[in-house]
Order: sequence, then C-alpha cells, then structure tokens
Amino acid sequence: MLNKNEIQLLRQAHNKVINHLTANDALKVKQNFTLETIDKLLDFDLGESSELEDIKIIIDNYLRSAVRTDSPNFYNQLFSGFSPLGYIGEIIATITNSSMYTFEMSPAATLMENKLIYKMCHYVGYQNGFGTFVPGGSNGNLVAMLAARFTHCPGSKIEGLSSEKRLTAFVSEESHYSFIKAGHQLGIGTNQIRRVPCDAKGRMDIDKLNNLIKISIDAGEKPFFVGATAGTTVRGIFDPIEKIAKVCKTFGLWYHIDGSWGGSVLLSSQHKYLLEGSQYSDSFTWCAHKMMGIPLVCTVSLFKDKEILLKINDVQGTDYLFHGDDHQGLDLGIYSLQCGRKVDALKLWLTWKYFGDDGYEERINHLFDMAQYAKSKVDASSSLKLLTPTISLNVCFQVQTELVEQKNWNDLTIAVRESLCKDGQVMVNYAKIGDQSCIRLITVNFNLKEVHINFFFDKVEEMIDKNIPNFS
Repeated sequence: MLNKNEIQLLRQAHNKVINHLTANDALKVKQNFTLETIDKLLDFDLGESSELEDIKIIIDNYLRSAVRTDSPNFYNQLFSGFSPLGYIGEIIATITNSSMYTFEMSPAATLMENKLIYKMCHYVGYQNGFGTFVPGGSNGNLVAMLAARFTHCPGSKIEGLSSEKRLTAFVSEESHYSFIKAGHQLGIGTNQIRRVPCDAKGRMDIDKLNNLIKISIDAGEKPFFVGATAGTTVRGIFDPIEKIAKVCKTFGLWYHIDGSWGGSVLLSSQHKYLLEGSQYSDSFTWCAHKMMGIPLVCTVSLFKDKEILLKINDVQGTDYLFHGDDHQGLDLGIYSLQCGRKVDALKLWLTWKYFGDDGYEERINHLFDMAQYAKSKVDASSSLKLLTPTISLNVCFQVQTELVEQKNWNDLTIAVRESLCKDGQVMVNYAKIGDQSCIRLITVNFNLKEVHINFFFDKVEEMIDKNIPNFS
C-alpha cells in the first residue's frame, strides 16, 4: 500500500504535469542547457537514498530541461503534440501494470488490441489478416522480414541459413535504416539488403528494381523480400505501391510496406490514394505514435496471412505461460517476439474511441493543409527554395540567397537551423537530399495553426539575416 507521503507525491507530480502542459506557448521549445548544467540540475549519481522532497525537485528540473515535444513549435521529428486520452491510457496501463501475453492477465486489453488490429487490417485491405503491437517501426520491419524469411526458407527456423542460397532483399535508397539492421539481426547480412535507386522525386525506380532482382537471380542468389516505403523519413515520399506489387507477383517475392510514417493517410478519404494498392502487400508497419498523435511508442505490425505470426513465433518451453487452447486464440503472447509486453493498445483505443473515424480523418486532413500552407510560405520567400515536392507532411527547403555564394548554401542552411535551436523558440531538424542540405519541417501536431507556421518562418528569416555576415 502507498504511504501518506507517496500519495502526496503522486498528486503533486500530476499537478506538475498539468502545469507543464498548460505553460505559455511563448516558452522555449528547447532550453539551451549545457551538459554541465543538466548534470547539476539532476544529480545523476545513484547509490544513496533520497528524500521525497529531493525527488520533487528532480521532477521539476527534469520537466524544465525536457524538449517541449507537445508544442506546436516543435517540428523536429515525425511526431509532435500531446494526446490527453493517450496520456490517460499510459497512466492506466502503468497503474494496472499488466502484460499482453495472456487473455487471463489482460482480458480487456486483449479485446482492445484485437479490435484495433482487425480495424487497421481493414484499412490496409487485409480482409482476413492479423497482427501484433511491436516496440516501434524498426521492430515492425524486422518482424516482416522474419516472416518473409520463414516463408521462403521455412527450414531456417530450426536449421538456420547455412544450407540456403544467399538471400537478398530490396528497399529504396531512401528507405529507413532499420531494413539494413534487420539484415544483420536476421543473419542475412547487411550487404544482402540491396538499395534500389530512386527517381528524381525520391520514389523507388521500378526498372532498376526489376534489373537488380534479375542480377541477383543470375548470380545464384535467392531474392525473397521487397520493402516499399509509404512516407520516406526525409522527403515524405510514397513509393509506387501498385507497380512494386506487380514486380513482387512476377518474381514471387514477399511484399512489405513500411507505413511507419505514412500509414495513417489511410484514415483520410482525401489522401489515401497515396497508398492505393496496399491490399496487395503481405505485411504493413504502422506507427500510431506519429501521424495519429499517440504517445511513444505505439506501433502495429500487420499481416495478410493470419497464421504467419504463430508460425514464426511458436517454440517449445512456453507451457508454463500458455496452457493450451484454453482461451480460443486470445493469448496474444504466442504471436509475438516478446514475452512481457506493455499494454500499448489502450492509449490508441481510448483516443480512437474519443475521436472516431471522422475525427481522425479531419485531423489528418488538417495536417496536410498545414504542410501545404508551410510550402506556400517557402514559395513566397525570396531566400528559401523547396528541394522536393511536398507530398505529405515533410516540407524540405534550403536557404538560398544571392547575398551568399551558392557553394555556401549548404553550410548557411545548417547554420540557420543551429541558430534556431540555440534560440529555442522553435525546433526543427535538417537532412541531406542528394548533396544538398535542407531544413526538414514536419507538420504533425494536431494543434498546429497558420499563426504558428508564420512565427516559424519569421524566425527563419531572422536567423538568415543573423548568419549572412558569417558567409559574406
């Protein structure tokens, strides 16, 4: 049982969270603290016990030093904002502290997860599919590649890959690095994950995909997997979903779609055309903690074949936990790579219950509108230039001004971004497209309004003026 002081701490901590969330928008997104400052604020050493009063100070200082990812002025990653229902879901999941391996342990959460899985499968186009929650998009891509490896080399589950031909997988050169890591983690080898060149817009080149598959076959290798990207990390581009499906059908390859970033466009009748043909895929990764605004982490790995997760995860030595078919297939642990698994479904289920399908569609459409508004601000500027089409929520632009030589535009762009972060009132990331550096603005906060974007671009122009003398 909680003692009196612990109960008081819980109440006070909750009030601190509310105060943090309701702070003025004008507060900095990122405090310009040094490593030494943070070290003094939090006293990271462990060993001696602490009084609860000291813990309260630590909580205050942690919140003070934290990046304000809930702020509309946070554009730095593929997530932003705060979900009240998601927060409540996280609290309840933590308080109840259940695990998702058995129906007996988590009865309501099991039914919630199943409902979400079937609903999301329906959006993708899997009429009789299944899936599981996983700890992030990278893990979702790993599980998909594992399913593909098992399908093409079923003996690998028991005997390994030593007797098999060298397997090859194909992803675009702008795909997420998790595919390369999966090649290592699954014993395929990172060199066997072949990066397919993209066209000028950043989409996987179909002719080059065909050629690379043929070259692999002619070399005596065994192609088994193609991973399309629905919303690339830098540009937000969608690979040609239907065309890749035809290639996979021709060669008999597993077809995976990494929809970690862009999968949520399926919720919008206006924008779901970007994933036209998703029903032809074999697996699909979807991160609800990104475009759906759910707290990290909340990712689903979906499969057309409802039995494949059981096939790749069923092993001996689990009878202490799974006691046979006593729950009619509701013991979700037998379908998961994990044993203990947090209840991530609750925060998504509660939020979806609150918004409804129409509410989510409205919010996704709003995010796209904000991206187009940000694009218009770039187009209207004499010192900014888009480097790639704004297809989804990624607005990638470079600082280009006649007052600075073209050879210095890359460095100027990065310098402007660094000045923005040091100033702290907005936070945005940068990346490379080819040999050009760009600022990558992500419009993924449901509370984002034109006034916030106007403020952002005012700050950009301010930092351009501040940095031009350094490059003249």
